Amino acid sequence: MDLKEKKIYIAVSGGVDSLVLLDLFFRIKDLANLKIEVLHCNFKLRGDESEEEDKLIKTICKNKKIILHTKSFNLRKKSSKQILARKLRYLWFKRMLKKNSFNYIALGHHLNDSIETIFLNIIRGTGVKGIKGIVFKKKYLIRPLLDFPKKEILSYAKTNKISWIEDSSNINEKFLRNKIRKILNKLLNNEAYLGINKTFHILKDEYLIINNHLNIIKKYIWFKTNRKEKTLRLKNLFNLHPIKIYLYKIFKDYYFNNIRSLIKLIISKSGKKINSKKSYFYIKKKNKKLILYRNKKQKI
Repeated sequence: MDLKEKKIYIAVSGGVDSLVLLDLFFRIKDLANLKIEVLHCNFKLRGDESEEEDKLIKTICKNKKIILHTKSFNLRKKSSKQILARKLRYLWFKRMLKKNSFNYIALGHHLNDSIETIFLNIIRGTGVKGIKGIVFKKKYLIRPLLDFPKKEILSYAKTNKISWIEDSSNINEKFLRNKIRKILNKLLNNEAYLGINKTFHILKDEYLIINNHLNIIKKYIWFKTNRKEKTLRLKNLFNLHPIKIYLYKIFKDYYFNNIRSLIKLIISKSGKKINSKKSYFYIKKKNKKLILYRNKKQKI
């Protein structure tokens, strides 16, 4: 990526990954004429450890003369605090980006994170999208450390005398990711990391090919479209194999995840209909066609 003269927020947690990321950006900012500032969230979930992170980040930003933006949260809801914290963090990031007209937010995810995410997705059930790893760039989010394993990040931190706070929750095995991390740390060596990283790049290209194919198929399937409805010829649909995966790919954007109910609709009599999740959309069978309608203010 060409980051010259860009305005970039560095998301810093206090851990080694994000502090190495900050150090790297600090070293290149003048060379690339970058404007960098730091974003830090304090969810107060780890008591004194969270406060130590706050102090460390404030000290580093003060010494490097970098503007720091902090946001504190009090999580009281009974739902998963990790999931809620992630949602709140990214909402705040997006708000800050728009408010101050920055170009990107840089995150400290690395190769190990990407590998762990794949195994999490496989355990939960996934397709190609779930096994291609974390993406380097997604809209305004960038992950410059994604090609580097954790060992290299730790080595860089020690060589350059970077201080960080070790997140104690990262060794708590009640979290599935931590269990996976423990197993992978025993199994993977440098050669394995290089091989897996190469596989990620291949899978990303193959995922692009799949998406290009699906875009062509969607144009082939939908023969009549307007703001209120889309019409699909069943004759065209029956030419696709395997039909179940095509049904999922074509209708998932409209919140139809139950393939069995879609198949029942296809073989039912004219006039039958089904609603999508949360009733955002509904599909009605009319003769040898399926017609997709929108409810409320959803876009077709």
